[in-house]
Amino acid sequence: MAIAFVRQPMPIVAVSSAGALVGSWLSDRQRTHASDSAMHTFEMALAAVERKLADVETKLDRLPASSATRRTAIFYDIENLIKGYNIRTSDVAKISLKSIQERITEVYPIERVLLQRAYANWSDTRLGPLRREMHQLGIEPVQVFGFSYENRKNAADIQLAIDVTDAIFQDPQLDTFVIVSGDGGFGSLAKKLRQYGKTVIGCAYEDAAGKSFQAICDVFVHIPDPTLARQSEPPLAAPPAIASPPVLKALPADPDNQRLCQALRGSATCQAEGAIAKTREVLEWYRRDPHCAAMLRQEGLAISKVQEAVQALLPQFHILQLGMVKFSEYLRYVCKNTVFCVFHLQGSPNQLKLGLRESLPPGAIAVANFEKRPLHSLATYRALLAQQRCTLALPATFAEVLPWLLQHRDVAAQLPELAALFLKTTSTQLTPSHVETALVNCQEAGILVPAPEGGDRYFVAASITDEAQCQASLRQWIGQLLQPHLHPLQEHPKPELLEELLPFKSPKPPSVSSQRES
Repeated sequence: MAIAFVRQPMPIVAVSSAGALVGSWLSDRQRTHASDSAMHTFEMALAAVERKLADVETKLDRLPASSATRRTAIFYDIENLIKGYNIRTSDVAKISLKSIQERITEVYPIERVLLQRAYANWSDTRLGPLRREMHQLGIEPVQVFGFSYENRKNAADIQLAIDVTDAIFQDPQLDTFVIVSGDGGFGSLAKKLRQYGKTVIGCAYEDAAGKSFQAICDVFVHIPDPTLARQSEPPLAAPPAIASPPVLKALPADPDNQRLCQALRGSATCQAEGAIAKTREVLEWYRRDPHCAAMLRQEGLAISKVQEAVQALLPQFHILQLGMVKFSEYLRYVCKNTVFCVFHLQGSPNQLKLGLRESLPPGAIAVANFEKRPLHSLATYRALLAQQRCTLALPATFAEVLPWLLQHRDVAAQLPELAALFLKTTSTQLTPSHVETALVNCQEAGILVPAPEGGDRYFVAASITDEAQCQASLRQWIGQLLQPHLHPLQEHPKPELLEELLPFKSPKPPSVSSQRES
């Protein structure tokens, strides 16, 4: 009786149970079929398998439980690094796997790399530069299932996840897994690795790293995107040009403003004084033009109409430098000490118009002039946040919610469920809306991150360990909301104002019970 045995890797947890089952089966068969020579041959073969399994089990038992030397496996999601296969060959040549290795080593000491694999469609000739570098670094290329004539998304992700899972059992000595990818879907894989006691290091471009993946990793390394380097290179210096009136890129859509822009010169000024003078010149043109003058006296001019003309003639001026967020605020400031004013009709406070103080239409209510304020002030920062419909919870609310979140860091739930649990487990006097606002702020600040299983469920990020980090994350988030508005003025949020905006008290030292077990 010919029996063929195929050697297959077996999970470690199955070694002992497999030996016991084989031994029990052999005993039963020996008592009932001792005279069957064919079955005897079969039993002898199985006994040989049992001896081999016992030998494997003995070797596994002799493996050291811990080691001072980290044994590492690195898995590169090349499809993520190149952002898909629409990349140009010149951009592929800018990606350096050696630089990525060096950056990882700077952040986390990797002492011994036992396995390196890179996943991509290597039949694509544009990846040639990476293939040559991989050969020098000893990285094994893994061809994903799906070649250039097939359109199979996430093929590299799937194969990478399979190989990582297989490596856990095939090589128990591996204790550190590095996943070079920003795909948030690897959050589940990272969570499973940590359950097996492995250290997980994530690595990706800063603007392409999934929040859930970052939160679950023990360490996350951000690397610069070399394909964007050309955008940050300073332009070559050019000889100074002879000053000339700015040319309008396009005439405004409003017919009156088209005639206005043909009559008045545009200005390239960025200074407030020059911009205010040019704006008043626009208002005077409206007052002299027969058609616009009649509208000023009868019904007023829409604020949007005035804004279109001013922006066409002053393309480089930003009203924010005067501490103003809305154009109506700027116009109210410009109208100060002039014959013009901003008004609204009774019952319509949000429909602002420009008119003449001496001849406002019936039922009109003049709006008070607006005073300029410093760019970097609490009032300006709050106005910018309000423009983005950002509602901040009060510091007193955070003082209760943040410690509670840290004590329940392993709870994953939807934000309304977290709010209900907070109200149920505390004796707070906070209202549900206050608690929900604080939780939304925490979610937007990256304190609460999506759970790997999805379903709009959130839990505390692994990188957040105490209240001080929570407070820093909230202030950093506020700074990120403000920065796009300040960037055109080459300004940045002031840290001292962010602290005044969210004036937290010094947090108490975190208790040991509130820390996540590593």
